[in-house]
Amino acid sequence: MAKRAVAARGKSRSSGGRVTRRRGRSVVALTLFGFVLVATSVIWRRTFGQTQSRMVQQLERQRQDLRAQRAQLQREIRDAASRDKITATAEQRLRLRMPSDSQVIVIPRRDIPAPSRDASK
Repeated sequence: MAKRAVAARGKSRSSGGRVTRRRGRSVVALTLFGFVLVATSVIWRRTFGQTQSRMVQQLERQRQDLRAQRAQLQREIRDAASRDKITATAEQRLRLRMPSDSQVIVIPRRDIPAPSRDASK
């Protein structure tokens, strides 16, 4: 009986030792898994950041192009609205001409009384 008790104690100790090894292995496995998880998240974040950076650069280029286009359109509007351009267009398309001084009648401006604010009268 004594031999069986000693044998039973030996088995429980050896099984207890195996649990310790499994705990050590599981700690190492969890540590490696954590490292892989952190490394994967860092790589994903960097990739995401680079993608966002490219998009921001593209939008900045588009913004600069639109500003240049706006400046060009404003120049064209200013040129088209100039008196010389309008006069030339009116003469060509509408067959209008500038009147001579004898054809111009100057009508004097009369002051019109301002309407009263009191609408009840």
